[in-house]
Formats: sequence, structure tokens, C-alpha cells
Amino acid sequence: MESIQKPIVIVGAGFAGMTFALNLKNLNPSLPIIVVDSETNFIFKPLMYEVLSKEIRSWEANPKFANIFSDAGITFLRNCLTRISFKENILEFSDDLKLSYQYLVICTGSIPNSFFIKGVDENCYFFNDVQDLNKLNSFLKKSQDTALHKKLFIVGGGPSGIELACKIKDIFTDQFEINVIEKSNEILNKNKIFNREQAEKALEKRKINVLLNSTVKEVLETKISISSEVGITSLDKDIVIWTAGVKPNLSFLETDQITKRFGRILVNNHLQIEKYKNCFAIGDVSVIEGMEDLPVTAQVAMQEGNHLANNLELLIQGKDLLSFEFKDNGEMISLGIGDASLSGLGVTLSGKLAFEARRLIYASKLPDITESLKSASSWIFQKKSIFKKFLKKDNFN
Repeated sequence: MESIQKPIVIVGAGFAGMTFALNLKNLNPSLPIIVVDSETNFIFKPLMYEVLSKEIRSWEANPKFANIFSDAGITFLRNCLTRISFKENILEFSDDLKLSYQYLVICTGSIPNSFFIKGVDENCYFFNDVQDLNKLNSFLKKSQDTALHKKLFIVGGGPSGIELACKIKDIFTDQFEINVIEKSNEILNKNKIFNREQAEKALEKRKINVLLNSTVKEVLETKISISSEVGITSLDKDIVIWTAGVKPNLSFLETDQITKRFGRILVNNHLQIEKYKNCFAIGDVSVIEGMEDLPVTAQVAMQEGNHLANNLELLIQGKDLLSFEFKDNGEMISLGIGDASLSGLGVTLSGKLAFEARRLIYASKLPDITESLKSASSWIFQKKSIFKKFLKKDNFN
């Protein structure tokens, strides 16, 4: 068994990092583990839509890292990584802190990708974190005091764009004329057919316009330029919400420092960085050689985090590592207030029953936090305690 002289450092505490840290500590409580993140709170992104619609409270989807990790005996540092010296096993941070590691796990997640389209960063709203949510919510609320049918565009017909469109329509009814812009010939083109069909029905029911085979060329202060089969059209807009894609958050890596593919860190099927066998990458920042088609989802990130925890414990014990295998447990999508669609493991559900099942499954996945923060009126903790024994943690997203 290997002697651990320096800490195991995890940079990034999203779904991948948190799952890895908590599972590894559970497997080997004596290990010194440090988790570093630039934020103070965990973001349970699939539930941000329910926060927007006030179906749950903000703190329920945004617990503090300090509470999550302190109970587990894991050290948490809030800091921003600026450089990795792989050969010396040293991390450098924005406040000049230097931290040595015995093992390193990179899981810094993703950030919005504007694809270098002019005006996106300056003139669009995003929906990637709590700050984005609060900024968007502030604009939407202020619009209630003005004229109806404001022109709202959502760029991207993936899950985030569709969930936002349905929630905003249900919250604000006729306050906005909602348009979803999608570059392909269908929404949710990488999702389950059942969920796509239910989403199409939800959009049609709410009279949300969908512009297929369309791309954004430019976003100005009061207009959006869209390219489609009929040419380039400039349309008036009041707000544009950008959900067209993400890119790995790897600003701290130097050019050619390690091998990348599609802009993400290339790892082997043990989730190791090939040149540095004591370093790993999981979640949105990584791509597994031979498994390039895996979706960038919380489900994949959590499975990778769980698998890596087992592998690192095997490595410390001097045993052979196991190859990662992804199990597709299905997917869920919110389709407005009290409405959802669920497809996976031979089950398809839609409507209110799917909405409740989705919340129960997500409640089972939320990290356990300090008892003092648990509210008797919180649906998350009520349902977590009642249903946790019936819900397997590896099911669905």
C-alpha cells in the first residue's frame, strides 16, 4: 500500500468533484483530501429552473460547500487556480498560494460558449450559475411593469433552452413573446425521442415559437441577426438568453501542456491523464479516449466521480485499476411549472407524475448537509428522508 505524504487535491466541486470527494472519503476516511473551488456554494443546476419559478427556494439548490465538506472531514478552500506544474506536482492560485499534491483531480466544469459571435458576451443573458439566475430574474420581474409581448429569444434548443422557455412562459404568461432559436432541424436532437416529443407538445401548447435551421450572426443592444434558409434577418429584441453550448473551463492550462481533444483533457479509460499517472480529469473538462460520444451531463460526471473514487483507492492499495463504463440511466426534463418528461430504464412518464418523480430522484442525489440547515418545510429534505431508501442514486441524471 502506498504511503500518502501529500494531500489529494480536487480542483472543482461540481457534480464530478463532489461525488469523487465524498465517495473517496467514505472508502478511506484517513485520506487527506482538499477540495478547491472559486465559489462558496454548490450549484445543483438541474434545479435552477425550479428556483426561477419559486417552486423551491434558492438555498435548497445552492448549499454551502463548507457545510457539505466539513461534516465529511474534507478540507475546503475557496480559491482560483491559475497554473499547474505537473512535473513538480504543484498548484498555483490567484492569491499566490502554492499547494503540493500527491494526486490531482481536475474537474473545473464548463462555462458558456459564445462561439466568438459578435455581441453575445455583451448583450445576452446566461443561465449557468446563481449570479446568472439572479440577473435574469431581475430583468424578467422589471418587465412585468411594462408593455406585454416583449420579444424574448432563447438561443439553443437543448434541454436548458427548452426548460427555460417553458418555465418563463408559465411564470409570465403573455408578458413575453418567446422564440427558441435552434441550429439543427429539431429541438433536443441529442435527447430521448419520448422527451423530445413531449417537449414539442409543451412548446406548442404554450405557443412558443421555434426557429429551426437557424443560427445567430450578431446580437446588438436592441436587435438580433439570424441566418436561416431564407437568408439573414434582423429582428427587434428585448432580451436574448444564450444557452447554445458550453466549453471546458481550463483557462489555467498552458498551451500544449497536456493532450486535449475537442478542447477537453484527454484521459484513458481509467480517467488518468496519460503523461501524468497521478493526475486525473473528470466531468465536463475531460474526454475519454474511445468514448468521445459520451454526453456532457451531470449523470456522466457523477458516474465518473464515483468510478474514480474506487480507482484511486485501488491505486493506493497497489491494485489494478478498472476501466470506466457508462451506464445510461435515462434522462429527465422539466417542461414548465408542475410538468416534466422522464425517459429511461424502460420507463416513460410525462406530466405531473413525471415532475414529482424528477424532483424525488434529484432530492435523492443532493449532498447531505448539516442537520441545522434542514427545514421541516423543505420538500427536498422531506422527500429525501422518505424516498431515499427506494431510489437508487445511480438512476437518471
